[in-house]
Amino acid sequence: MADIVEHFRKGTFEQQYWLPAHNKRRESSLFRKNKEFIRDECGVPCWVCGSKKDREVHHVFEWSFWNAVHPEKVTNILKAIEFYDDDYVNRANKPRKLRDRIKEIEKSKPVINTPDDVRNLVVFCRKHHRLKLTGIHTITFPIWLAISAVPARGGILTRKQILMAAERVRKIDEELASLAENNYEPYRT
Repeated sequence: MADIVEHFRKGTFEQQYWLPAHNKRRESSLFRKNKEFIRDECGVPCWVCGSKKDREVHHVFEWSFWNAVHPEKVTNILKAIEFYDDDYVNRANKPRKLRDRIKEIEKSKPVINTPDDVRNLVVFCRKHHRLKLTGIHTITFPIWLAISAVPARGGILTRKQILMAAERVRKIDEELASLAENNYEPYRT
């Protein structure tokens, strides 16, 4: 175990992707209803860190891709990832209410046929939704998912330690960007 060392790795990637034809984005009444239900009525916390501050609701399968995805594959992938497992649901203010709604929906609509289905929505705090280097919209899904899967306790590093490290990297990156904007040139020997 002596050769296991913690380290940072900075990668740069460029992403180019196709978006299928879709209507102009708007908040549907179903999305609004489900967002208010999971975030506000049930009090679901951030899926990554458990915070109940600055919570936002994210489409796992993005709205803009919905015209091209296969609903049965979406349903199967979401079942495999299982965002709404017991550990997560138990952290909600009203876990039974959330479980009952999900079971009710699964019974009446076994296949997810809209991006606004509650099973395709997950709550994140702002930091783990949109912030640079920590948000699902700003880092690759494999890295984001790996960070999210670290146990809160019992691992070599805890989720809290990894999230704190990611936050340190984000702050350093912001400072360096700020210095670069001011044409900062470091002293070199």
